[in-house]
Formats: sequence, structure tokens, C-alpha cells
Amino acid sequence: MQGIYKGYMTSTTQHPNQDRPIRRNRDDKLDRGPFVASLVRTLVRDSRDAQGNLIGRSSSGFVVGLTGKWGSGKSSILSLVQAELGTMDRVIVSYFNPWLFNGRDELVRGFFSGLRDDMGRSTREHGRDLAEALERYWGAIDLAGHAVAAVADLHGAGGAATTGWGLWSKRTKDAIAKPEARSPEEERRFLEKKITTAKVAVVVLIDELDRVEDDEVRAVAQLIKAVGDIEGVSYLVAYDPDRVADALGRGVGQDRLTSGARYLEKIVQLPIPLRPLFEADVDALLKAELETYGVSLPDEQRENQRAIFDQIKREVTTPRDIKRLVGAFAVLEQATRGEIEPVDVLAYSWILTKAPDLREAIMVHFDGIVSDVTDRTLIADLMRRHSNNQRPPLPSEILGECALAHHDLLLLLFPNFREDQNATGNDGNRLDRRRNMVRLLYLGNPPGAVARKDIERIWQMRDAAEMEAALRALMEAGELTAFLDRMDDLIAQLPANGDTLFWPVLSRALTRSRDWMTSPGPEYALVDDAAAMLTHLAIRDRKQESRVKAAVDALIASGDLAITPTILRKQLYVNGRYGQELVNNDVLYTKSEAIDLLQREIPRYRDAVLDGTALRRLPNLEVIYTLANNEYWGNDLRDSLTHQLDGRDALATMAALIYPPGYGSSYASVSQLFDPVPVTKALGEADFTTPPLQPWIDNAVGQLRATLAGPDDS
Repeated sequence: MQGIYKGYMTSTTQHPNQDRPIRRNRDDKLDRGPFVASLVRTLVRDSRDAQGNLIGRSSSGFVVGLTGKWGSGKSSILSLVQAELGTMDRVIVSYFNPWLFNGRDELVRGFFSGLRDDMGRSTREHGRDLAEALERYWGAIDLAGHAVAAVADLHGAGGAATTGWGLWSKRTKDAIAKPEARSPEEERRFLEKKITTAKVAVVVLIDELDRVEDDEVRAVAQLIKAVGDIEGVSYLVAYDPDRVADALGRGVGQDRLTSGARYLEKIVQLPIPLRPLFEADVDALLKAELETYGVSLPDEQRENQRAIFDQIKREVTTPRDIKRLVGAFAVLEQATRGEIEPVDVLAYSWILTKAPDLREAIMVHFDGIVSDVTDRTLIADLMRRHSNNQRPPLPSEILGECALAHHDLLLLLFPNFREDQNATGNDGNRLDRRRNMVRLLYLGNPPGAVARKDIERIWQMRDAAEMEAALRALMEAGELTAFLDRMDDLIAQLPANGDTLFWPVLSRALTRSRDWMTSPGPEYALVDDAAAMLTHLAIRDRKQESRVKAAVDALIASGDLAITPTILRKQLYVNGRYGQELVNNDVLYTKSEAIDLLQREIPRYRDAVLDGTALRRLPNLEVIYTLANNEYWGNDLRDSLTHQLDGRDALATMAALIYPPGYGSSYASVSQLFDPVPVTKALGEADFTTPPLQPWIDNAVGQLRATLAGPDDS
């Protein structure tokens, strides 16, 4: 796929200033050379003799507007134009940025001083003459005290501008050469004659007009209006037309914009809008920025990741969007490397830089958008909505109006907003998983969520029964999720000698102490969290690999059938066991190590299915899926599971295990696990009304019925 880019990590990567325009043609990734050349031809005219030799240059005298919204690359274009003009003989170019000056008076002084200095620095013999003529012209305006101010007053300043210019004149009269007793009009004609005689083009580039205060925008506009009709001087002015029209306008609302636009038309003869970014432009800029920052995106990605990446590209509108996006991604990707899908991190970086109010809304409504809901009340509400065939909420209904502009991206990131709510399977690296969202929102966990001493207190327990009781109490209170999230930050600092007790005890706490699933619970998500925590401990610090593998060995020795199968199936996946091999940082076991572990685990997993433990007690189907995905699900296992699904409790439990909130399955998948004919019959004969099932489990039973109603095209 085009558009997923691989970068190269270097130890000397220079992180660029995100607001700095490009200054060299070789940095131009959008092939803007022809556009720059056209602008130069618009501003400068050549004079040639009969043999085609250049004998002089002159300015077109146009005031050209380079228009585009903030971040669209106007400053870069001006920089490239300045560089091109600087290579041309008989051209004097002056760059003026009103943002560098404080207030109207300083701004006007800076404009004339800069232009005078650039004329004086010209290598042409007429440079000093031009600078002196400009000083004389400005001196005449200053003494007259009304030339520029009159423009302001006619525009509605009510005489205030004249007063302002008078004050400026009093403060600066000693700084400007005192002219002969000539009017401003006479001095202007004298300056024009000097420019014509010198056979040079004078070009003034004005940047960032849209970033200064309203009165400063007006001052620059009035300045251009007053002196812009000097023959021999061209202007190229970069600005956001809406912002400048608002600053120049009178009244409020649309009337203000309309009046401002009309005034702007009197100043700028030729507004030239920057073209929008095309897909190829976005690709080129993204690739360049990723290489600049020394970060990368995987060359190969699954379909949903490609869809997210393409949606981000569709939402990009300016080069600055990309600079800020990749700048944020460079920081967050390093902090979450190996833990969260890079494209999901890129999507979060886009939200963070483009819509900070949306990021705040996500933080507030966090539990309403993640797929692995752990709060029992939220689980019940989610299932009740499903059972009543209510449509999923729109992103804006949960997150507010700030979500409207990013509706499509939010649908791709968070399955809870979609009709097809199949979650991302066993991939715990997606942004819709609670712990990953927390990690990105806080780059860790919110301080104070769980005290470090509370983690250490349980870790330091030496009695297994006491520890299990403490963990079950946390789960019953709905606090085990926060406990594990906080523990993920601290695990590397906790003594490794606690692993052999803690992980087996946690596994027991997450395994039902009695047969059958009768109410919604967070166990399936917590098992994923525990497996991810262990894996990521080694991925974040490869020195911890031996510790993590020892913890897995302790789990196996204790008879764990929840955490170990989850780790094993993920390791088989990232090593390419189930199809296309992905380049991935999530490898804990090599492919041969993972297959060897699988071979050792198969007997335990088979026994768990045959003796009913997998159905009656386990919080997920990882044992069953590991066998089935690796072609160890023979007829004996299929027949055994089919025979076990012979009553209300067994059927309800199986349905709940297949369809936890946000997950789905297909006829082909479930019929691989058991014979659909007798199970469909058992579903029809079972009484699920007395007593009634919990809404979540009732909804899962309904999904199982619908799936078994007939083969699909999945």
C-alpha cells in the first residue's frame, strides 16, 4: 500500500521548529518551483535588447496577494520567492514581517527602515541613491503629517490616525533625513525617476499579516495603500483573507467580513490562493517529516489500520497540519513503542494537535468509548441497548459537537460507535482498549489513581490466600482495573521475587470460583491487561525477558489457563503463525520458542476442554481458540464441547464467552467449535426466562441464536 512510510532512526536527528518555513529549494517536497517562477514573473519584468541580452529590470507595480489559511505554506512560498529574487541581477528585494514589531508606530518605522536598508545594500551603483530618495520621500510624508493618515481617516479612523502620525513624527523627526521643501507627491516622482534610471525592480515581500493585531493589520493595509502606487515597486503580501477582512471590516458578523473584503480589493490587485493539498502532496510531506524526526510507520498494516491512516490523510489540509502531527507522533510513539499500534498513535496525535477540545472530551467520557468496558453498570447499559436493537450512539452524542469534524475517524478508532461492533479480536494494542487509551491520555496513569503503597502492599504479601482475597475484593469493588493499570507503571520497579506468587494468584482471582457465568464481569478484559502487562515489561526493557519468561513458567506450573494462553496465542500471531507475517516489536518468544511452548501446552489445554473446565470456569476462550487456530481442534474436542452444551447454564456461558461486549463471531467460526444442529436444538428447548438472564448474557444468547440461524458469507 502506498502511504505507509518507513523512517530511519538516527542518534543525531534534529527536531525541526514546526513553524519555520522552508528556505531552500531542496527542502520543497511539493514541487512548487513552477509556481514560484510564475510569481516572480508577475512581480518582475525583464528588459532585453535586440539580441536578447538583459539590459534592465522593472517592477510590475502590482500588489499581489498570496492567500491561504494559517499553516498552508504561505511563508514557505515567500521564502522561496525571496531566495529566487536574491539570485537575480537588478532586483532589490525587501522582506517585511509586521509580527516582529510592536505597535503601529514601530511597525511603520520598521517598514521604511527595512526597505531603505535593503536598497542601500544593493550592489548596484544606484543603491545608495535609491535609499536616499526613499528617505526623502518618507521625510516629506512625515512632515506633511497627513499622507498615510489620510488613508486611515477615509477608511473610518475618524481623525485618530492623523493624531497618531503626528505623535510619531515628533518622536522620529531626528531619525530621518530632512528633505528639501518638496511635497510628498514631488518626492514620490523623484523616487520613481531614480528607480527607473537604475533599471532595477524593487519587490517588497510582506509576511504573516494575518498574525498581528487588528490595528496593526489596518496600519499595514493603509501603508500599502498610501505608498503602493509608487511606480517601480511590487508587493507580494501573504495573508489569510478571512482574518484580514475581519480586521479591516466595520460592523459585526457577515457585514464586517464583507466591508473588509471590499476594502482589501482596493489594495490587492491580484489575490492568488494557494492550491489545496492533494493526496500525493500529503504523502510526500508525511514521508519527509517522518524521516526528519527519525520515526516510522510499519510498511505493512492490516485493513483497519490502513483505513485509519487514509482517513487522517483526508483530514489534513495544510503543511503545518503535517508538521504538528508528526511532531506529536515522534514524542508519543517513542513513549508507547511496542505497546500501541503506531497508526493508532498517529490518529491520537492528530486529535491532540488538531482538536484538543476533542481530546478533553475523550478524557471525560473515557468509559463510554473503549471496547473493553469493565464497569458492571456500563456493561449492563451496553447490553440493554443491544437487546432493544438500539443503534450505537453517534460520536457527537457521547463527545459533543467537537466530534463532528472527526466523525469518520472516530468510527474507525472506536467500534462502540459502529453498527458492526466486532472488536479487534485478540489485539490488545489498539487504541480502543482501555489501558492503551489511559496510557496515551496521561503517558502513564493519572497520578493518585492508585497509591504506590497499595500496589506494594499486595505485592509484598506472602500468603497466597490473603493475596487472592485482596485481589477479589478489588475486583468486586470495581477497582482491580485501576490497580492493574497503575501496576503497569510500577512493575519494573517491583522485586522480581514476587512474580512466582503474584501472577498465579492473579490468574486464580480471574478464574471463576464456581461453575457458569451468571452476571457480567470484567474478567475477560483484565486477563488481556495482565497478559499485555507481562509482555510489555519485556518489550520495554529487553533485560526483563528472562524475568517475564520465568513468570510465565510459574503460571504454567500453577495450572494457569487464562493468562498463559492469551500470551501464547498473541505470540504465535506476531510470529506469523496464522498467515501473513508482520514486522512487529511485540515479540517475546521467537517463532520456534512459541511453537515449542504450544507443543508443551497442548495436553493441558485438551484436558481443560475435555473435563469441562474451559467452559465452566475460565474467563475467556483462549484455550479453545489456541487449539482451534493451530489445527489441534479434532473431532473428539468438537464432540465433547457439543455434548457439554446441553442446558441453560452451559449455553448461556458459551454465548457470553463468544460474545463479550463489542465482539462478534460468524457461523463458520462457531461451527468449527461445535456441531450447530444439536446446539441450535438445545437453544430452542432451554428455558432462559426462569429466572431471567442478566441483560448482557441474554443479549449474547440472542447473538448466538442469530449466528446459528444459517451460514453467512463471513
